Amino acid sequence: MIGFLLAFLLAAQPAEIIDRTLAIVSGRTVTLSDARTALALGLVEGTSVDRPMVQGLVDRELMIREAERYQPPEPSEAQVVAAIAAATHRAGGDSALAGVLAAGGFTPERLRSWVRDDLRVAAYVQQRFPADDRRPDQIADWVSDLRRRAQITIFDP
Repeated sequence: MIGFLLAFLLAAQPAEIIDRTLAIVSGRTVTLSDARTALALGLVEGTSVDRPMVQGLVDRELMIREAERYQPPEPSEAQVVAAIAAATHRAGGDSALAGVLAAGGFTPERLRSWVRDDLRVAAYVQQRFPADDRRPDQIADWVSDLRRRAQITIFDP
């Protein structure tokens, strides 16, 4: 009887898709709404949510984890405010930003955390890799090593 009632209740309610998982990076989930919001705000490179863009978000998660281990300096309030202002400008102003955030399930605090993480990764990279011709190759090798050491699952976008 209970099984019948449960089956009836489940059948009576249509399934609601909340979000789609694009990748799991050592337990952290990258969702379609994350990708769309980051793209709309110019927080990531790309023009659409495709495999290279998702790989970039995976790499970002890996770099954040590594930066967290070594605790680079916190960005200044001015840096965070400037990065949020740039995202607001790219979105088309305050009201457009609010719409993009709402559509992606972001809050202003989540945006602030995102830009803070990006600034911390940039500070870590600046500290770790000398600014010379070898830097791009060194960073690519570092990210490749991070990928090898992590558990990563990428789903088709």
